[in-house]
Amino acid sequence: MTTTLEASQAAVAAELDAEYVGVGWWGTLHRAPHRRRWYRLIPVEEIDGDQRSELLAWHTRPRRPELVPVVPGEQGEQRQLGGRWFQVVSYETDAPRSLADALAGRAAAARLASVAGALRALPAWRAALGAELVALPGDIVLSGHGPLLLPLPAWGAPSVGQLFAEPERLAYLAPEAARGLPAGDRDPGLHALGVAALRCFESPPDAGTERLLQRAACAAVFAARPHDSRLPSWTRRVEPVRAAHEQLRNLVTDAGSTDPVRLADALDEARRAMDPLVAVRSLRSAGQPRKAVGLAHAALVDSPGHPLLILAAEIAHQDLRDPLEALSLLERAVQADPGRPEAYAAQLSIIGGLWAVVQGRLAGATDGSFAHRLLTTARTAFDRLPSDLRRDHAHEMALCLIGQGELAEANAFVHRWLHDGTTLMWWRLDLMLDYAETFLLLGRLDEAEQVADQVQAGLRRLRENGQMAQRDIHEHGMRYADLVRDLHHRRGGGAGA
Repeated sequence: MTTTLEASQAAVAAELDAEYVGVGWWGTLHRAPHRRRWYRLIPVEEIDGDQRSELLAWHTRPRRPELVPVVPGEQGEQRQLGGRWFQVVSYETDAPRSLADALAGRAAAARLASVAGALRALPAWRAALGAELVALPGDIVLSGHGPLLLPLPAWGAPSVGQLFAEPERLAYLAPEAARGLPAGDRDPGLHALGVAALRCFESPPDAGTERLLQRAACAAVFAARPHDSRLPSWTRRVEPVRAAHEQLRNLVTDAGSTDPVRLADALDEARRAMDPLVAVRSLRSAGQPRKAVGLAHAALVDSPGHPLLILAAEIAHQDLRDPLEALSLLERAVQADPGRPEAYAAQLSIIGGLWAVVQGRLAGATDGSFAHRLLTTARTAFDRLPSDLRRDHAHEMALCLIGQGELAEANAFVHRWLHDGTTLMWWRLDLMLDYAETFLLLGRLDEAEQVADQVQAGLRRLRENGQMAQRDIHEHGMRYADLVRDLHHRRGGGAGA
């Protein structure tokens, strides 16, 4: 249902040939983008002759980069619109939206970025207009170069009649002003922007004019109402977000001074932390991997995404040593985006590592059904990898086949991926060792020893030419030593028999 106020605003906007934007500290704001114009409409009874003279003087003031230029009106400085006379202040800018538009947006990070920009600009606006400056979100426009102010002389608060005519202003009114007292230690302009910043975190109350005035006088416009939060629930567990929210609450409820630039820094930090990847990585870096995975699970409810699932799986596997949790997360990642290779590569790495650790004993777990599911997952993951990545992960797939006891298949599989056409890639020592192990497990000891000799020669060549990191050479060397020991054991057992 359209209210009387909304109908009046629509009629004025139609006659002005502009869009209604919202409430300013004085007057209401309208936008006419096709004419590069914004308008402020102030009821003529609200200002006197001296104030009108001040407005006219702005037409010839030197332009400042942080202020939108005030220009003469196309049809005079006073106009009758919607059956009422207004003082029309005309501004020249092609800014597409105001801070009020940004605060109405759904993206919390974008809201915070807009308010932080206004806080950083506040000192320059004060230098241009005076320390008494108060700006509402409707008074600030967002251009491609940052926030700009639609300027007006610092006249103080509008009349009580105007406050009640447009109740939204009451939410930005400093408590002392609502009580008819001097500002004291409170900064009314910073208070108004603090209220704007709080709107990034929570919705303002839906209350009548008198109730809003009472709330403003008590510095409690934004009372604690968790159900009115505008943020995803998981962000309440993120320290920079909680800290910024608490700082804003202190600003609007307690008298005192706050540096607007430092407050903007806190909002920017909170904005960055609202990226779940950033928040989870931060907990991991702080040595809290369990909390990091828990936060990832909470964030996935509101912000499901493939990269977050991959990150959580990595932390579960590498930091928590919980491969089953990691595999569960990776399965969700596969389902979320089957076309991306990261989850498949990670699945192969984890499953291959599981069998490398237990050396095949996993194959008997739970009647082999669990191991069978793992091998099925590994086969699917390998098949879905892009062809140019399969060779890189052939060793992990080979471990899966060997661990499940699919020795003949493993032998043929490794032979295929060890050869590029007719060329044996002897430098792929991981696959060469897999190849020797399959021969050993198949009882084909001569072939196993032949491949082991090639591995020994390869290790010597790579050690001499420096084409492999010493750590990798050491790891392959340890595995080669285990292989030789097993070969000798097999041959010794055969001789004894």
